[in-house]
Amino acid sequence: MSAITISHLTHSYRSNLALRDVSLTIESGEFFGLFGPNGAGKTTLIRILSTLVIPSSGMARVHDLDVVRDSDKVRSLIGLVFSNENSFYGRLSGRQNLEFFAALQNLGWEQSRRRAVDLLALFDLVGAADSAVQSYSTGMRQRLNVARALLHDPKVIFLDEPTKGMDILAAESLRELLRKELVERQHKTILLTTHDLQEMELLCDRVGILDHGQLRAVGAPVDLIREANQSVVYRLEIVGEVDRIVQPLSELASVQSATLISSSILDLVLKDSIALDAEVWQVLAMHDVKVKRCAPRDDGLVNVLKRTVNQ
Repeated sequence: MSAITISHLTHSYRSNLALRDVSLTIESGEFFGLFGPNGAGKTTLIRILSTLVIPSSGMARVHDLDVVRDSDKVRSLIGLVFSNENSFYGRLSGRQNLEFFAALQNLGWEQSRRRAVDLLALFDLVGAADSAVQSYSTGMRQRLNVARALLHDPKVIFLDEPTKGMDILAAESLRELLRKELVERQHKTILLTTHDLQEMELLCDRVGILDHGQLRAVGAPVDLIREANQSVVYRLEIVGEVDRIVQPLSELASVQSATLISSSILDLVLKDSIALDAEVWQVLAMHDVKVKRCAPRDDGLVNVLKRTVNQ
């Protein structure tokens, strides 16, 4: 049985057509990503699948349950995480918040307590379990947010930009947990929206590209790049002697070229990839340079995917 089945789904907000005849199947245990600019329809699609919005037309099913007719049953199967969630009770501790929301999921007291203990451990929040949530960092709050979505052990999890606002280390820790624990070990299905292009490749088995409400392309991230016959360009802002690392980076198998743009800026053109691999970071560490900023260049992957959309 497929985890999610969408057929000819359309939705309008007054005169604005947010989704246009979207059809898609996501298999059980798959990590699927939705990529697209703001206003592409990503959040609308997640809201429909999580029963928060009724579609204008078409059909969507979660584990063969219709999201409109069987909305109560669908809710028992899904977990939902929005970025920068602010609906926790700040004066209550993380443990108290989880126990409270578990009760709202109709879990009994003992089960609520056990689930809170297990999830606090899973998300490395034991040390802060009895501290007020208002004292939590953005990363801690977002880990608690994902933990809350898992209280009733859902089969399908919807994540709307879960690492938005998190620092690099916190985001990496959450990504590893999502991929290795929830998908690979627990075999849950995850539907993720993200603007982080490296996150998309590191996490997702397949990606769907939404553009003006239409699903333009679906495939593995690297395959979409190859189909567009384009390279991905990363721009690095570096503190240190940048000229010393140009040659070592150029010689890496994953790098097509390394070009010095200024005394502190370097462009890396990648081969058949949309993410910087471990060898790149090893070269940077060996030459004692620090990266202040690292992101796909504006005319890099974003436009590559746009070209894929337009083909």
